[in-house]
Amino acid sequence: MDNGKISVRYARALLETAKNQQCEDKVYEGLMRLSHNYSFAINTFNEVLSNPMISPEEKKQLLRNAIGDPVHPCLQRFIEFVTEKRRENKILLIALKYQEMYRKEKNIVKADVTTAAELDERTLQRLRDFVKETFHAEVEMHLKVDPTLIGGFTLDIEHDRLDASIVGQLNKLKKELQL
Repeated sequence: MDNGKISVRYARALLETAKNQQCEDKVYEGLMRLSHNYSFAINTFNEVLSNPMISPEEKKQLLRNAIGDPVHPCLQRFIEFVTEKRRENKILLIALKYQEMYRKEKNIVKADVTTAAELDERTLQRLRDFVKETFHAEVEMHLKVDPTLIGGFTLDIEHDRLDASIVGQLNKLKKELQL
């Protein structure tokens, strides 16, 4: 079966179950921690979760550790189910799909802001307000500092990018001058 179909089906089932139990927010938080921690050692996670020599109990423990405390009981039952069905190697795809479905349902946009230097709270709030007004949605903002931007920022939302960085402006000018 296609990995995309598997992740969609499992994520949809988890979201429906979590909504019925009114714990979709807690599951979302746990899966955010899982995907964040998974990304630091993606190759190792994939090797361990795909290895038939590693017991299901060890795989469950690895997933619980990646989520961190507390693991909501609904998410705990989902880990049990996924490992029982031998789909634990698909957990990252399922987690990412769940997050996507959750944000869509809750009308939340994910905004990745990269700045040349730390921003003060007032500027961050202005950026949040700009995104909220523009997309008519709540904002989940992730911040990153990249001094190579020289100044300004980039704002990535869904599939759009606003590049207000000095390095971006210099690159644009460079392209125009080369034509």
